[in-house]
Amino acid sequence: MAPVTSRLRRAGTTFTAGLALAASALLVPSAAQATDGKPEHPAHPEQSASTPYYVDCSAPTNGNGSLASPYNSLDAANALTYGPGDRLYFKRGATCKGQLKPSGSGVAGNPVRVSPYGSGGARPVIEGGGTVYAAVHLLNVEQWEITGLEVTNKGATDAERNGILVELADHGTGTHYVLDDVYVHDVNGGDTKNSNGIQFRVSGTATPTRFDDVLVENSEVYKVDREGLTTQSSWNCRAIYGCTSGPAWTASTRVVFRGNKIHDIGGDGMVVRATRDALVEHNEGYDIWMRSAGNNAGFWTINSDGTVFQYNEVHHVRRPGLNDGMAFDADFGTRGAVFQYNYTHDNEGGFLLLCGACGGGANTAGTVARYNLSVNDGSRILYAVGDAAAQMLNNTFYMKAGSTTAIVESSGGASTTLWSNNIIYNLGTGGYGGKPAEHTWRNNVMYGNHPASEPADPGKVTADPQLVAPGSADPAGYKLKAGSPARGAGQVTTGSGGKDYFGGPAPVACRPDIGAHQASTFDDGACSGGTNLVGNPGFETGTPAPWAPSGTVTVDTANPHSGTGVLRVTGYPSTAEQKVTVEPNTTYTLSGWGRVDAYDTQMAIGVKNFGGTETRIPAFSAFGWKTGSITFTTGPTNTTATLYCYTRTGKGSGWCDDVKIVKQ
Repeated sequence: MAPVTSRLRRAGTTFTAGLALAASALLVPSAAQATDGKPEHPAHPEQSASTPYYVDCSAPTNGNGSLASPYNSLDAANALTYGPGDRLYFKRGATCKGQLKPSGSGVAGNPVRVSPYGSGGARPVIEGGGTVYAAVHLLNVEQWEITGLEVTNKGATDAERNGILVELADHGTGTHYVLDDVYVHDVNGGDTKNSNGIQFRVSGTATPTRFDDVLVENSEVYKVDREGLTTQSSWNCRAIYGCTSGPAWTASTRVVFRGNKIHDIGGDGMVVRATRDALVEHNEGYDIWMRSAGNNAGFWTINSDGTVFQYNEVHHVRRPGLNDGMAFDADFGTRGAVFQYNYTHDNEGGFLLLCGACGGGANTAGTVARYNLSVNDGSRILYAVGDAAAQMLNNTFYMKAGSTTAIVESSGGASTTLWSNNIIYNLGTGGYGGKPAEHTWRNNVMYGNHPASEPADPGKVTADPQLVAPGSADPAGYKLKAGSPARGAGQVTTGSGGKDYFGGPAPVACRPDIGAHQASTFDDGACSGGTNLVGNPGFETGTPAPWAPSGTVTVDTANPHSGTGVLRVTGYPSTAEQKVTVEPNTTYTLSGWGRVDAYDTQMAIGVKNFGGTETRIPAFSAFGWKTGSITFTTGPTNTTATLYCYTRTGKGSGWCDDVKIVKQ
């Protein structure tokens, strides 16, 4: 197998997931060495107590498992019960037919490890041959690390099957699983989402079960059906997922997919289900949706909270029919997904799907797509099928001449979306479809084609943004030239994440450049030095005043974002309002922090009665503290504005803190 080399580029840097593979190849143990041939996992140093077991499936006779007399079958390896620190070595270049399904577990800091031994660069192969459900099946074991294996499971006909399946069935919490530098290929699993190259699966309904501490890195998944690299759980029932009965949502935690190459996949490339705060970064996915009859997308998340997709390259996702085929998707039952610093191109179904209304009774909220680069994605940039408070911030979207890609396509439920500081470089004929009332546009560059459906935007720039080399296959071609009118023309947004697509700093208090490249210098300290017009902005006085409460409103001293107090607003339609003094014909930035404690609840911080259209920061729907901001411009005679913190949906509580209104 060739090294897994990602085509991701950031500021001239090529990210190479295969570096770890190449480095480990220099550490191949000889037949006389009792080592697994690669550096220890840095978080889990080697312990002294361990037993090595050796398997050489090319050996003519079965031995005792020693280096001098190895086992010669998977049956022999499966007959053992492994304990803390044990090592299972497979001979390089040898193929073992059947299924690896071991028993026993390691302990924290002393896992069981599986890796190659012997000379040469060929991997040991586990060949399921389509006769087993999974070629490698870790069932109800913990503290396992697998490195350097090649795994296949191709049968005579398509059927539900997997390459590597890590499964917990009515087990409780299973801890620490590492797959590093594995190559899984040729798994003709058929058109079912239980067929995967690699899957971490929770099954059963008797005992609440989840994974904690999962890492898949530096690995390749090639030519599998239906899905590439995924999580799955039977413990997935919650209201925002459209589920009212069944095993209650039990999220897996510390799930990381990093530096992997996913390609020639029958259906979905990578799917994150029933997790909290999963991280998907530095992966490459391409040639996706190659054979499935159903809807499929590149990398996506469903029924999960706080999933972050960053520094990924997703390209050539097909759309042979139906609705999907985009690079990314925040599907139903998702809260606070973030897509940032990604490079997508040539995806037939577009850049992003918001699919909160794709399932009956389900909803999604708080998706953020910021500082991404999309080049020649097809069909539509955003397919909006439901999100209560989405944000599209500082992205660059390039559509070549002849393109018919729409900027927005809508279907199903409402997708309340803020578009701020994006470059929409549209040389094609696609327009702004969908449901215009659901989308707010602030300080975007709209260059090239200007269809009749182009929305109003009080800070719109229509001049050429002067990109370095638009149409280039190199992301550096989408940087801003020195004279670009996009420089310094953005709207202040505290949700920038603090850096741009190319890794440079991005402002949180100053006006940013428009697009994915922050070329201008800035001084956030100077920009944040304006006078805050809000009285009692951090609720440190112990009372809401001068905020006027309505409904159930209290000052909470137990859960502040900072300081000693925070405003707690419980149950729709409770609110607290404050009248502030402003100047006519003046632009201000409103910012603040918010959180909620229930999935049906959203907290809004906004402003009204200032001589313009009421506006608010995209609603807060996460359990942890999040920040946001928005600008507003007062009318020609207005000297006051009404600020509010408002529980706009749900029966739970929302908190707001550190609220600011500052003159730009």
